[in-house]
Amino acid sequence: MREVAHRSKNQMTVIAAMAKQTARGADDVETYVQAFERRILGLARSTDLLLTHGRAGISMGELIESQISTFSPDDPKRVQLKGPEVRINAQAAQIMGMALHELSTNAVKYGAFAGDEGSLAVTWSVADGKLDFLWRETVAEKLETSERVGFGTTVLKSMVGRSLGAEVERNCHGNGIEWHFVIPVESIDPLQAKQDAEDPDDE
Repeated sequence: MREVAHRSKNQMTVIAAMAKQTARGADDVETYVQAFERRILGLARSTDLLLTHGRAGISMGELIESQISTFSPDDPKRVQLKGPEVRINAQAAQIMGMALHELSTNAVKYGAFAGDEGSLAVTWSVADGKLDFLWRETVAEKLETSERVGFGTTVLKSMVGRSLGAEVERNCHGNGIEWHFVIPVESIDPLQAKQDAEDPDDE
């Protein structure tokens, strides 16, 4: 029950942050509702995986597929996912799920999924106690970049970095864009999450 309460509070905090940040980028109520609903559904997909796999952790590959499948083009050759079997805890799955949702949304609007020729490569690996995650979009024409800080940028740079103790880097190339996350394994380890939940001092 302690773990359920802890997870519920975390999720409510995440939803509250989503509501506030979504409002900042909306020009009218209809736009706000649509954007907020999409983000809630993305969070729900991550929660579904958590309910399916429980405390054993969520597969990184399965999490990525669940978040980008709605946005992916029909041609499977345009999307490549490559990495070892890695399981992550509930908090990490929520944060990474939102990050993947925002990356996919941006890819549809401006990047690899906006036209008929773009492609996406997502790779991840674990070494020296860190998860190395790379999201790389390749496009036919140079992407238009903006310094405007929206909810997506907040999730990617602030929430992933702060909540998971990650190094977050965004690089623009002549033929696309990449986001690079380096996350300490202890921040995503399901076994560590179990120990925290069972610790009577963590209330």
